[in-house]
Amino acid sequence: MNNIYTKVGGLLPSQITDIIKTYYIKIDQILKPFNLPISTDYILIAIFTLLVLVVLSSLGPSSSSSSSSSSSSSSGSSKPKKKKGNQIVLTGLSGSGKTRLFFKLSKNSTEINTLTSININKGTYETTQSKKKLPLIDAPGNERTKTSLPDILSNAGVIVYVLDSSTFLDNSTLEAQNLYDILTSQAVFEKHIPVNIFCNKTDADGSTDKETISNLLEKDLDDLRKTRGATPIVLGGDEEKKEIYLGVEGTSFQFDHLPYEVSFSSGSVKDTNDELSDIHQFISNHL
Repeated sequence: MNNIYTKVGGLLPSQITDIIKTYYIKIDQILKPFNLPISTDYILIAIFTLLVLVVLSSLGPSSSSSSSSSSSSSSGSSKPKKKKGNQIVLTGLSGSGKTRLFFKLSKNSTEINTLTSININKGTYETTQSKKKLPLIDAPGNERTKTSLPDILSNAGVIVYVLDSSTFLDNSTLEAQNLYDILTSQAVFEKHIPVNIFCNKTDADGSTDKETISNLLEKDLDDLRKTRGATPIVLGGDEEKKEIYLGVEGTSFQFDHLPYEVSFSSGSVKDTNDELSDIHQFISNHL
C-alpha cells in the first residue's frame, strides 16, 4: 500500500487518496486468505485500468455519434438553397384582374379589352431603375391550365397573386384553396420564392381592405391545414413530391411562419392613375 499511496499521494487531493487507502485495505483483507502470487498493488492497478477502459469505451460511441451528428448538421446547414428563377409570375383565380395587370406591367404588349385569359401570356417587364428586362408570365386561373402551374412556379423569381377584393367575402374559401396549393408548392418552399398578394379592385363598392383579407385568409388556411396538412397536395411530379406542412405545427397559421416572404398590397388595375408602386417595389426588392 505504501508504494501506491506514496506515488498518488502527491498528485491527488487528500480526500481521494484517503478513499483509495480505505478501499485498498478492504480489498487486501478480502484477497489475503487466497495467498495470491501477486500483490494487492497490481490487482488494484488492473481494476483501475479496467474501469478507465470501460469509461472510455462508453464515451467513445457517444462522442463519435455527437461528432457525426455535428458533421451532419453542419453539412445540412451548409447545403446551398436552390436558386430561384427570374420570372415574374402573375397568378390567381379567373376574373381577378391578372390579365389587365399583365398588360399594364408588360413592356412589349398592347392591352386588350378582355378581363379573363384562357391561355398563358408571356411578356417582358422592365425594372424602373436599372431598366433590367425580366420575363413576365400571366398564368390563367382556369382548371385547364392549372396543371402547368408547377412548371411555371419552378422558374419564378417572384409571384404576384391577384385576388378580387370586391368579391372576396363570397370567394374567400376558394381563394384560400387556390393559394394553399401555391404556398405548399415544392419550388416555392425550396427556393424561398417571395409572394405578394395584390388585392385588386379596391375602388369597387363593398371591397374588402387588405388587412381583413389577410386575417380571413390566415383563418381559412388554418382550417385547410387541418384537413390537408397530413397529406398536403404538393405541386410537382410524383417522383419529386415531398410532404410540406404549411406554417408551424401546434400554432394557428400566420403568414409570418412561412420560410419565405408573403406580403400584401392593394389597388385597382383598372384605375389609370394607379401606378402600382407597391408591386413595382416588390419586384425591385427581389429581382
